[in-house]
Amino acid sequence: MPHCIVEYAKDLETDIDLTELMTTAHFSIFSSGIFEEEDIKTRLIPYEVYRTGTTAKPFVHITLRILPGRSDQQKDTLSELILHNVASMFHSDIALSVEIEDINLQSYRKYVV
Repeated sequence: MPHCIVEYAKDLETDIDLTELMTTAHFSIFSSGIFEEEDIKTRLIPYEVYRTGTTAKPFVHITLRILPGRSDQQKDTLSELILHNVASMFHSDIALSVEIEDINLQSYRKYVV
């Protein structure tokens, strides 16, 4: 059920393999042992226009939206795992961040056709 949204600077498309970025994020989540692979949904969103502080330093920001019930320790371990694995893909100046959010059960709906 986790939704993994990878936002990134479009400039990175010339430097990295986007499929590898998606796969690295996806399998980092799976390797945590918290989720079944078939439940993980991963997608990438490029940004053509962005600013990182006072520069145009490229960025990758990963948001993982999950159902409530995981401990703070599980979330901490998961965010560190994702950050470490994605960071290993880069060898230049980049801003990387990971955020884990609990989905609001009052408003979340799911329908599979």
